[in-house]
Amino acid sequence: MENRLERLIRENKIRLAKKQLIDDLMKYHEIDISEKEFVDFDSSKKEHKKVYERIRTDKIKSFSFPYDEEKMKAKIDFIFDYFSKYEEKTVMFYPSAFGFYFKSSNQLYLEYPVAISIPLAECKQMVMKLMVEMHDDLIVISREYNFGFVLSENEYSYVSIEYWDH
Repeated sequence: MENRLERLIRENKIRLAKKQLIDDLMKYHEIDISEKEFVDFDSSKKEHKKVYERIRTDKIKSFSFPYDEEKMKAKIDFIFDYFSKYEEKTVMFYPSAFGFYFKSSNQLYLEYPVAISIPLAECKQMVMKLMVEMHDDLIVISREYNFGFVLSENEYSYVSIEYWDH
């Protein structure tokens, strides 16, 4: 059980993580999420963990390719076309999984995964802007967890997209 001080410190770090994310997305990518609804942090953290458990254990679809901007755009188009029937669905989008700096930075959103709640169709423009400078994973999952994808780049500049729809 957290005591009052630990809870206040944690809540402050979460608030700062959101502020840093909002500021960095605007400063480095001209993406304004200041008016977006954030997912409750405990839910955000739980779902973030669950997505990786699912990727390791479930039968999911995936493809991998050497990083190439044009190929990446085509694959992202493919993913959004694949999920087009869900365009109006609200998803949890983790732009925080992108490292604008390396992990050694003091950006709290790398430590505290923060998701925003937005329609899937709105994610695409953000993904297209963010994918050019990927250092970490990008995660989009439905609230019901019946569809989603993880876009990642490994240290050898290979891009993987793991996705499911069931």
